[in-house]
Amino acid sequence: MKNYIGVKIVKAEPQEKDGRPGYKVVYPDGYVSWSPKDVFEKAYRILDCEDFINKKE
Repeated sequence: MKNYIGVKIVKAEPQEKDGRPGYKVVYPDGYVSWSPKDVFEKAYRILDCEDFINKKE
C-alpha cells in the first residue's frame, strides 16, 4: 500500500457527547460529525486567518 496525506479546513467547536469531551466538526460540504477531544487535537490545529479563509470574492 502507498502512504497518503490529506489536508482540509473544517469548522469546529467544543462539544460533549455522552459526557465525553470532544468537538463538533463541520466539513466544507456541510457534513457534521463529532470527534473525541484527543483524536481531534492530534489531527487539527487552529487556523488563525479567518478573514482570509472567509473572504468573499
